[in-house]
Amino acid sequence: MNLPELDPYFQSLTDITDTISILNSPYESEFDSDISKMENFLNEIQSTDWLATEKEYFNLFTSHFSFHIKIVEEIVREAREILDPERRIHVKRLVGYCKTTEEWLADLQKRRRATETLATA
Repeated sequence: MNLPELDPYFQSLTDITDTISILNSPYESEFDSDISKMENFLNEIQSTDWLATEKEYFNLFTSHFSFHIKIVEEIVREAREILDPERRIHVKRLVGYCKTTEEWLADLQKRRRATETLATA
């Protein structure tokens, strides 16, 4: 399996997230395009067989990805405080993204623990 080096891999996700973070500013951006890039990144991540990776690699991946989810949640929280009506649709889309990513990651970690339990039994 060809696995990416995680720091540069997640740097590209951080770059996308940084462009989305201006949702809470008066500046304009291509929010639909940026959120789509983030969703595409998620689809790519979901296509990887994380259950077959080494434990250390898996833990580093989940750490990076958990941090990403928290950053997006913070963007949403701030956007709800400001709530520019013109950007409401983007906030709703980010809320859906957070829900999807949290559920997927929790399920992945649960399946990983079950796999590790079976391997040691």
